[in-house]
Amino acid sequence: MKLNNESGDINLRKEGSVLMSERDENDARISLKDLLYSVVKKAGIILLAGIVLGGALFSYKVIQRVKTNDVLDATTRLSESETDVQYQLRVQNIERARDINDAIYRVNDQLDHLRIYLSDSIFMQIDAENESQATAQIVLSLENNDMNGLDTALFSAYEREIKSGNYLNDYANRLGTKPDYIKELITFTYAPANSTIISMDKDVDRAGSMYISILGPDREFTNETMNLVIAEIQRLYDDLNTSVAPHSIAVIGVQEIVKIDSTTRDGQANQTGRLETLQKQIVSYNDSLDKIAAELGLENKQEILSYFETHPRIVVETDEIPTQTSEKDISRFTMLKPGIKWGAIGFVAGVFLLAFVFVLQYIFGKKITSQAQFFSLFPYIRKIGVLKPAGKRYKFVSCIDVKSDDDSKMTKENTLKLISANYSNVTKDCSKVLITGVGDSKVMGEAVKSLGIKGDYKPNMFNDPDVLKSVPDYDGIVLIEQRKVSAIKDIKNEIELISNGGTEIIGAIII
Repeated sequence: MKLNNESGDINLRKEGSVLMSERDENDARISLKDLLYSVVKKAGIILLAGIVLGGALFSYKVIQRVKTNDVLDATTRLSESETDVQYQLRVQNIERARDINDAIYRVNDQLDHLRIYLSDSIFMQIDAENESQATAQIVLSLENNDMNGLDTALFSAYEREIKSGNYLNDYANRLGTKPDYIKELITFTYAPANSTIISMDKDVDRAGSMYISILGPDREFTNETMNLVIAEIQRLYDDLNTSVAPHSIAVIGVQEIVKIDSTTRDGQANQTGRLETLQKQIVSYNDSLDKIAAELGLENKQEILSYFETHPRIVVETDEIPTQTSEKDISRFTMLKPGIKWGAIGFVAGVFLLAFVFVLQYIFGKKITSQAQFFSLFPYIRKIGVLKPAGKRYKFVSCIDVKSDDDSKMTKENTLKLISANYSNVTKDCSKVLITGVGDSKVMGEAVKSLGIKGDYKPNMFNDPDVLKSVPDYDGIVLIEQRKVSAIKDIKNEIELISNGGTEIIGAIII
């Protein structure tokens, strides 16, 4: 079945009657325009469903929030029947829930940072079975200097700048990562200068070594990072040589290896394990909140969490048990806000659900509901006329019927005259016409009588098979079908049986 805004073309012979042998049931379409109008006509009941569902959810949420506010308000008693012990236990539960809520926020922050680290850090991208490492030894010599502690000061200055300087910022930006993710892969160690004494030409120099190790996922990374570190050390040398103590530095060599590193493997596993531990903590905290909610008589922990978002902690001295139960510092808008939200959701859901039901009813319904639907499903049938819809209708529905061609602005009398005249024109070449249909026989009979059309009225061949037997005796056949009564399946079978009789269907009247 195809979807389209308009009905298919009518296949006609030169004299204007329907060519049954040329029809193609695959041309049957659904008029989107008529589908829309059929839903709009039911706007009243659709809006009512939205209002009812929205009102129900609004009331439920407001009542629920009022109850939650009463239970979680530690400054007052619930009622006169609440004993001192019950009040103190309730306050303890509220305070415990607040502590758990604060802990959840802290753990969630840790989880957010850890997830970013696991996904973005270079350390977590290293293959511990194929780890690249670069190690450099840099000798530092104190020239003719025996002042205690200067060597340590120099080593500390170099280490501090290497571990916390901003010299890696541009490189980190180029890699799309953070400088700290590179710095955590750099290890700086040193051997004290006073452990080695070098004597040349009676000058005494104290020498020590700085050892810099860099881990990475590949040699390209470790090489580039090591070059930046050595360049930074050489830059620092120009400053420290004058500001701290005269000394000299020399790069002895850089060693590059690829190795299996169990320490890296364990470190990565620890980070993943930490994530699992934090997630289990969150689950445990939520379970505890659910238990507290049950003890307080609330639906679930979400009621507690929502309340804490709008109500800050108030320190309550349980030794001073309040006696008043009516004066509560509770914002009425705070209680109405969730009700308004859920009321709007309920209204929209109610409208769309019922509208969807009516759409399905139109598409998959068993009976025709409008003339447009009939001529969309059977585009090869000529439209002779459409009677005004029966029964009392609201003005809004009447306007929609006019727009959908189920009605017109003409009076009932003129409509009948117009259909009768058109019937006479399309049947002028037929001496015998059979009028039949699968609607209510009494209503169809009254329509034939009011139209004053000529022809043999024999309704519903499925109730009287002799009607089908007489089909070849007629020059043409006119269908008369009734909205909300004539079944689509019966109409299809009716048309098929008539086509087998060889008599052509001139057109159809919808009542």
